[in-house]
Amino acid sequence: MFCDVETAMQLKDAIREIQTKPTVPLWPHIGLALNLSRGSVYAAARRKEIETVKIGHAIRAVTAPLRRKLGMDAA
Repeated sequence: MFCDVETAMQLKDAIREIQTKPTVPLWPHIGLALNLSRGSVYAAARRKEIETVKIGHAIRAVTAPLRRKLGMDAA
């Protein structure tokens, strides 16, 4: 898979935020981490495959269940 330096840096930042923050934006953070398009990320959230919380008009992904699902948390 081809990945330019800017995208690699964005991915690294997104993963760091997923590991350290309680919620992150669905797009681009979750899209980058899961290699999904914007539409796919929001469709997965609608299907409840990604746990979300709505804060005002913003929809954010809850990171704890996502980290468990991806095996990012220490056992």
